[in-house]
Parts: sequence; structure tokens; C-alpha cells
Amino acid sequence: MTQKEFIEKIRAAYIAAREFVYTPTTNLQALTRGTSHSISSLTEDLFGCYCTEKIANSDNIKIHIDPQLSFRGTGLKNKSGKKSLLIRPDLLLTNNSVANCMFDIKTDLGYKRNELYNQAKERNDQIDIIKNETAFCKDGKSKVEEKIKFSNEIKFIYIVLSQGNINKTVQDSFIKNIRNLAHVDIFLLTTGDHLNAYHENPKWEINQYDFDRLDKTVEISLCGNK
Repeated sequence: MTQKEFIEKIRAAYIAAREFVYTPTTNLQALTRGTSHSISSLTEDLFGCYCTEKIANSDNIKIHIDPQLSFRGTGLKNKSGKKSLLIRPDLLLTNNSVANCMFDIKTDLGYKRNELYNQAKERNDQIDIIKNETAFCKDGKSKVEEKIKFSNEIKFIYIVLSQGNINKTVQDSFIKNIRNLAHVDIFLLTTGDHLNAYHENPKWEINQYDFDRLDKTVEISLCGNK
């Protein structure tokens, strides 16, 4: 899957999300939907597919989608201090059960960017305490549990699909602030119109620099290539 194909599939998913999943055999005109279906799970699956197609040899490689990572037995606790730390990224990439990279996919930077920056700082602090630690996660279908070791180089990456809903000056400043964090990065995949634009033929462009950096990050995380 090429970068362009990945983005076009996201655009198609947005359009499909506006339609009914189920339609009646009669009186369809009586139905109306005020909001689109969420495509968050779909984008996770799609990015997982995008990653797998970049692997030459899948031996010992796993791409975990929406894993629940429990740090039980490590002494690491959640904010309340009462339960074991639990982390749930959108995707986790592992090679030989060693994790080097976690991803969180955002549709855009939008109006909650300050909240996202605070979240990024929390993620950055989290990385410091999970380095070289072990977590457990279960396969959602088989319920088989896997032990995962977090490398000393573990990173947390935000993938932002669209530039829309934000002034470019504010956007650049926001991205710079996140990139100043030691263990967190952010890649903006498209510029121009939002991929969920409602007018025909939205004008978006691939942000080549960030998309290429994302590809390199996936390659290094899964295959260890420098």
C-alpha cells in the first residue's frame, strides 16, 4: 500500500461512515443520521495493514492493534496508585516480543490541541518509567497472553491524518513543542483540506517529509534497519 493509497482509503472511510450500516427493506426515507459513524477503529486497522505490507519477513514480528498493556508485577501503578499501570496505545510494534514504538492516531489537531500537548507530556513521563520493563497483553480473539519487553529506545508517536481545523502558525508551534519532548514525536500526514471535508474534490496533499519519517520509523521499529 502506497502513502497515497493509504490516505485515499481514509478519505473513502470518512465518506462511507456517513451512510447507514443497516438499511430497512422499506421506508428508507424515514431514516436520518445526524453524525457519522466513528472511524477510529478502522484507521487503526488500516494503519496496521499499511505497516504489515512494509515487512519483508514477518517472522517474530507483531503489530498489536489497540492492545491493553498491563504492567502487573512491576510495581508500576496508575494515577490513583491503587492498580497496576495500564497503557492502551492504538498500535504497538514488536520484534521478538520487544517493543520500540507505540502509536496514537488522531484525525486532526483540532480544538483540543492543548489537551493533547498535556497528554503528550504525560506519555513522555510514562516512557521514562516503562523503559526495560515488561508488560502483558492478550490477543482479543484467542485470549492468549503475551509478555512484551519495552526497549530502552521506546518512543510514542502521534499520527495526525489531516491539517484541518488549525491555523498553520499555531500548528507549527504546537508540533515543535511536542517534538521537543524526549520520547514523543508527531507526524502530520496531509496538508490542505480535511480528509473529512464535505465539499466535492477536497484539495489535500501528502506531507512528504513527515510521511517518509513515519515510514522510516516503522521500518526501524519492526526490522531494526538504520
